[in-house]
Parts: sequence; C-alpha cells; structure tokens
Amino acid sequence: MKITVVLTSYNHEKFLAQSIESVLGQTYKDFEFIIVDDCSQDSSWDIICRYKEKYPQIVTVHHSYNWHGGSVDDIVKNYATGDYIALHHSDDIWEPDKLQKQVNVLEEHPEYSVVFTNAVAIDDNGEPYHDENGFYYRLFSVQNKTRFQWLNHFFYQGNCLCHPSILVRKDVYEEDDFFRKGLQQIPDYVKWIQICKRHEIYVLPDSLVKFRIHNEGKNTSGMRADTQIRSTVELYLMLQEYVEIQDREEFLTIFPQAQEYCTKEFFSAEYAFGRICTEEGMPPYTRLFGIQLLYKVLNDPAQAEVIRTEFGYTHQFFKKENGKYDIFGILPKSFEQRRTIYIDYGDGYDSENSFSESFTLGQNETYEMKIQLTAEEGKVIRGIRFDPAEGVMLACKIERAAVNNDVLEIQPQNALCSRDGMDVFVDLDPRYSVEIPAEVKAEGETEIIISGEIKRITDDELDQAVMSEMYKKRDMIYMYQGKVQAAEDEKWQLVAEREQLAVEKEQLTGEKLQLTAEKEQLIMEKEQLTGDKIQLMADKEQLENYSAGLEKNNAELTAALERIRSTRMYRLYAKVKGIKEKLWRK
Repeated sequence: MKITVVLTSYNHEKFLAQSIESVLGQTYKDFEFIIVDDCSQDSSWDIICRYKEKYPQIVTVHHSYNWHGGSVDDIVKNYATGDYIALHHSDDIWEPDKLQKQVNVLEEHPEYSVVFTNAVAIDDNGEPYHDENGFYYRLFSVQNKTRFQWLNHFFYQGNCLCHPSILVRKDVYEEDDFFRKGLQQIPDYVKWIQICKRHEIYVLPDSLVKFRIHNEGKNTSGMRADTQIRSTVELYLMLQEYVEIQDREEFLTIFPQAQEYCTKEFFSAEYAFGRICTEEGMPPYTRLFGIQLLYKVLNDPAQAEVIRTEFGYTHQFFKKENGKYDIFGILPKSFEQRRTIYIDYGDGYDSENSFSESFTLGQNETYEMKIQLTAEEGKVIRGIRFDPAEGVMLACKIERAAVNNDVLEIQPQNALCSRDGMDVFVDLDPRYSVEIPAEVKAEGETEIIISGEIKRITDDELDQAVMSEMYKKRDMIYMYQGKVQAAEDEKWQLVAEREQLAVEKEQLTGEKLQLTAEKEQLIMEKEQLTGDKIQLMADKEQLENYSAGLEKNNAELTAALERIRSTRMYRLYAKVKGIKEKLWRK
C-alpha cells in the first residue's frame, strides 16, 4: 500500500537534513515524499531544494508567509495520493524500519485505523533526554488500550501519543475536516480523541521515533508561560468532543462512574459529563466546562425535573457548588486548594490510587498529610508522588516524609530552583516523588506521612527566582566558555610544546646518528690498533728469538776463539805476528 509522507519544516536548519535522511533511508520504499516549508527564516528552504535536485521525486511546497498550522490539511487535500498518511517533523528522526513495521500492522489487522509507535526523547545535540523529572522523559512510552480506554485516559491523564510517529489511513485522517481550526498547542491531541470516538488505534511497543526536546522549552508544546495559558484555553475547548458522545453505552464504557448519573430511561450526555467535570479534583477549566453543561441542563425544564427527582440535583446544589472553587483566581491571597498523595503499585501514578485533602491557602501555612493504607494481595508500593497544591506557583519545603516511620528522601520533580531552603515552583502542577527502597517497602497496614511548609510566591519573588536562575545559567555558560577557552589555550600550548619536542627529537636523532658514526669509527680504530698490537707482539717475539740466536752464536764464537787460542796454531800465529811487527819497526 502506498504511503504519503508529509514532512513539515520551519526554522530547523540544524536538524532538517537528518530528518529528511531518516525518511529516505526507510526500508519500506512504496511512498511519496512531500516536504512543506512554512516560510522558514533560516536556510531550511535551501536545504530542501538541494534534496529536491538530488531526488527529483520529492514534492516540495514553499509558503511565502507563515501559515501557523494548517499545512498538513492542505497537503493531504491537494497533493497526497497515498492510501496511508505519515507525518514527520523537521527536527525529529525516524528509525529505518518505522514505516515497514506500521504497514505490517495495518495490513494484518484491518480493525486498526491508526498505528503509532513509542518514542524516545533527545536533546538538541541528539543525546538521550536524561531528565527523569522532565515532562517528556516517559511521556511517549505507553501500553495499548481499547478506544474507550484511550478516551478515558485522554480525559484524565492527557495526551501521550507521539504525533510524528503516526501512520493513519487517509480516509480516517480526513474525517471531521482534518484538524480543528484555531488550535496551536493540542490540535493532534483533539484529533486523537476524534479518531478514538470511531476507530481503534494501536501503539507499537518499539521506540521508532526520536522526538527532539529543544533547550529553553522552544518546542511548540514547551512549558513556557504562553503555551501553558494557551493550552488551558484549548483544553477547555477540547472537552466539547466528549459531549458529542451521545450513545449511552459508549459513554458508560468510557466513564463507568457515570452509571450514577443516568437511569435506564434517562441519559443526558450534558448532565453526566457535567457531573464528571465538576467532580472533586478536576482542574479549573474542566470544572468551568461542567458548570456550563449543568447550567444548560437546569434551564431545560424537562431535564431539570428528571435530575431533581432521580438524582436530587437542584438549583440550590448547583449554586452551592459554584461557591466552593475559585475557578478564575478571584481570591489571590486565600482560596480553596488541594494536596494529593499518589501511590504507584508498579503501573505508574493515576487518580484511582490517590488521596486528596482540601485546604485554604493564605500566604503561607504548615501542613501534615497522613494517610493509612491496607495492602492488597500481590501489591507492593513502588513509589509515592506528592502534589502540594494545584494551579498555583508556590514555594514548598518537605520537613518529613516517611512510610511507617522509615524516613524517605523525597525530591522535587519540576521545581525551578531552591531559595531560602524552599523549592520554588513556577509550574502550575508542582510535584514531588520518591521511589520506595526495598528495605522500607511495607506490608499490611501502612502509614504515610508528609509534612512541611508551603507559601505563595509573589510576582517580585517569582521574578527574582527566574532572574536568579537566568543569571546562574548565564554564569554557568560564561564559566563553561572560560573553561572551553582555557582548554583551547592549553591545547595550542600543548601543540606548540609538541612541535618543539619534535624539533628537539629530530636534533637529538641527528646527534645520535653522529655519535653512532663516531662510535663505529672508534671501533674500527680499536680493531686496527688491536691488529697492530698483535703484529708488534709477534715482531717482539721474533726479535727476542733473533737476539737469543745472536747470543747463542756469540757464545759459540767466543768458545771457538778460546779453543783456537789454546791451540799451537794460535801460538804460531802469535809468533809470526811478532816477527812481522819487528820487521815493520826496522
């Protein structure tokens, strides 16, 4: 089956080539590739054009102004020819076998209309995202559910499906006119709700997408102030999707607790969902949506009479409930708050295993929250999460956290910083958590105590905390840059020393060769002198032998002369010699 891959690009020149390559490198080859650039201000379009020149089959679309969304709808309507649609972002990366594994599921299981995959988060440098307390650390690692379970999860837990991992049947994607218009933070989240109202989805357990988390929260869904405000508005608008579920059995499958808000003869999605939205612990935007639904039901005389007689819900009850919660933050110094302890039995934290208590938060207060648990068979407490308040920026200190008097080291998950011994939270959902060590895991009756101090932070204190953290980060950057410069200087110093050592080595090598040559010459001269010495010794020996011979001959001549002198001849000779001498004198 043919796939249309749509890659949306906007100002991701650093990551774009890697994203494109991850599509071109897919083991599944039957796809068309469309890249749409939403008027990037960096070199993204130039990079896309270079790939277009190298791979003419790529379809490229360039916006002359920024559309701020809506690109995918336009592409699928006017360009896509595939049976399936796969969406990709210019800063994320696909694993090579992503499409093949997803196509296999859709072809083997026609009951599924969409296949997602799990994903791993990476940072700007492509390294794994290691902040275990970060929003994205385990966000895209989920288990499969039925579409009704997914709808329940979306309502209570939020979105956990990775948008650039989707492979969806084109006709399913086109339903409900693609994405809702006017949404920036959660258009994909709303789309998943719309899909699950009609179709089953499947999530591959493999992490086949690397989802990039940008520094300083620059993702579209980053935890910045503007995104949090906009997200709250869009979450409020999203709730309308649930009211449109008018089938009684489907609604009760999604929200089993709604059984107490209907009868066999009477079912009103507005009333049932309104009661769910105004239950204890609901966020302000959900509570406001529920109030509007109940207001509408109360002003329908027929429905108002049924809910009065069947459920005891009256105008008086409605008015009383509306005075309990400060939805709009009218009371900045003192209003109803809630703190909650969540228990993890190995399946994560959820509202089913939570314990809450209400309190009025003035400027500051001390607290002690104590709960008693009766262990269920086969269940062991793996972790505890503590939310000291909801929807408020605050400073909090944990004085003591203990399980059956065993003290726990509980740590803040999402605090900005610590000041004056307190953790400062600028997140509207402050959280602490702790994993329970094996040696303190409890059995039977279990008592959990968390105590400490909590206080609101003023705008000035918030500004000071944020500026302080900014200065710290700036100083860390300066320090890092200084270390980098020092390392660079040291590097060049070492390079210069290495070059000097190379020169000295070469010089020493020359000297060594000269000394080696001189040594060889001396060895030759020594050998020559040794030869001369041997010759001289031989000559000496010969001379000594010759001298000895001469001495022997001289001795022999002397002996012979002596013999001659002793003979007559000698005497005659002497006589003749005497006569000759006389004659000469005459």
